[in-house]
Amino acid sequence: MSFLLNGIGAILVPLQKELHVGRDRVAFYPTLFAVGLLIVGVVGGRVVGWLGRPVALRVSIVGMILGGLLLATSSLALTLAGALLLGVGGALLIQLTPALLTALHPHAPAAAVGEANGLASGASVLAPLAVAGALAAGLGWRVGYLLVPLVMLAIVLVPVWRVPLPVATAPPHDAPPGRATALLGPWVEVLLAVSVEFCMVFWAASAVTDWHHASDGVAPAVASLFLVGMAVARSLAVPVVRRLPNVRVLMLTCIGVAAAGFVVFWSAPVLPLAAVGLVVTGLGVALLYPTTVSRTVAAWPHAHDRAAARAALASGMAIGGAPFVLARLADLTGLRAAYLIVPVLLAALAIRTLAARA
Repeated sequence: MSFLLNGIGAILVPLQKELHVGRDRVAFYPTLFAVGLLIVGVVGGRVVGWLGRPVALRVSIVGMILGGLLLATSSLALTLAGALLLGVGGALLIQLTPALLTALHPHAPAAAVGEANGLASGASVLAPLAVAGALAAGLGWRVGYLLVPLVMLAIVLVPVWRVPLPVATAPPHDAPPGRATALLGPWVEVLLAVSVEFCMVFWAASAVTDWHHASDGVAPAVASLFLVGMAVARSLAVPVVRRLPNVRVLMLTCIGVAAAGFVVFWSAPVLPLAAVGLVVTGLGVALLYPTTVSRTVAAWPHAHDRAAARAALASGMAIGGAPFVLARLADLTGLRAAYLIVPVLLAALAIRTLAARA
């Protein structure tokens, strides 16, 4: 799922050239992916409660396989439906994973979610590299983007059919008002953290193309360095969280590193320095999502699946909103000015972190 989601950023430039449209038009594909997250964010808690976690997990994988197959077709309508189906399947998986890991590792949920995201980030690094390699070989973006993940999802589907999972204990009714209030702050944090992450994921390749005249093959490879930084940091989630057990200190440290890396990426006069900035930005951004989503799930200890569904809703709004706004601003003011949305989002997250109760 991470390969497919993060790989969207690598295919937007060739898609834009293929369709002869502006950035705002191709931004509709990740927006449709995000719509799937929104749908699951609204009804996912009840769907998982009705289907049960094992069946919901299988449905999510089958949905991603079918979505990828539709995206590979030559029909515009079918490709759009495929992006939406990818989003729904991926959103179910995003909802299930933190709730399952919280149930399996109640004493270290942030570290567990961080390690899982480290593995996912490692897979996501391969996406832009695969797309870049396929484009360089003249095979087209579809081969690099879809072949490996669809085959792997089909292989994984077989053992997943038999995986024993913790049983959900969601209550039959929504949380009382006090619980809803407790969820709001961490929910906003997820919204801001994911907005920063996917502004980088979706448009970094376009940025290095515009600012440093990188080729179609080089741009996604350089952009993948942001994902490399995230993969490295998330693989070290456990020792980092142990060293910085205070959530406020952890969040502010990550925000500071991300901001410093972004300044280097945004202002770099040459491509190698911009690449360094991307790595550092990825290192800082890496633990923002695992930490904020773990706080969101923990805010409703009586209903982890529903809290995770609300976190998926925040992710969907972020993925469909912030990168799309960035694209629209880029068409009006240029991509460099539009990218200043990232430090604004980081500043808002820092203010929220400082204002939050321990």
